[in-house]
Amino acid sequence: MKNKNRGFTIFFATLVASLALAIGLAIYDITVRQLDLSTNSIQSQYAIFAADSGAECALYWDAKYSGAGSAFATSSNSTPVTSGVTCGSLDVAAHGTPPVPYQNTVSSWGVWNVVSDASTATTTFTMSFTGFTYCAEVEVGKYTDASSVVHTTILSHGYNTCYTNTQNQLERELKVSY
Repeated sequence: MKNKNRGFTIFFATLVASLALAIGLAIYDITVRQLDLSTNSIQSQYAIFAADSGAECALYWDAKYSGAGSAFATSSNSTPVTSGVTCGSLDVAAHGTPPVPYQNTVSSWGVWNVVSDASTATTTFTMSFTGFTYCAEVEVGKYTDASSVVHTTILSHGYNTCYTNTQNQLERELKVSY
């Protein structure tokens, strides 16, 4: 009499191995996705911290000069201070704009950028962090309304890396108005 159950053990072993492989691949996929999410979360924090630092720098220097005009351009003063506005270890008034493409060393950076007309003025600078690749681009806009009240808006764009040819650059923005 012939055994009809021949090969059942090999079939069962193959089935169990396939199931174990599928479970292992699913766990591996979840792990890789979690690592990517964790990395993005860290990079996002760098970007938001950079944006926050840029906004705080602008707020500090605007408040410091509040009794004597402004450290930043206004519609009545289109030439703000040209040096001495230090954020971290960088004088953003004297070295506030990097060349394109971005360079982490500030030796070839230009002065901050000012655009103004009869009722508005915008001062733009880039804040770099020594030893790190993240930075913040900060725009300080001032406008005078019909009642001659000066309003200020600070837009701080934080980046996890300021190298423009990077694929994984994240941007976070903070806006402060008063």
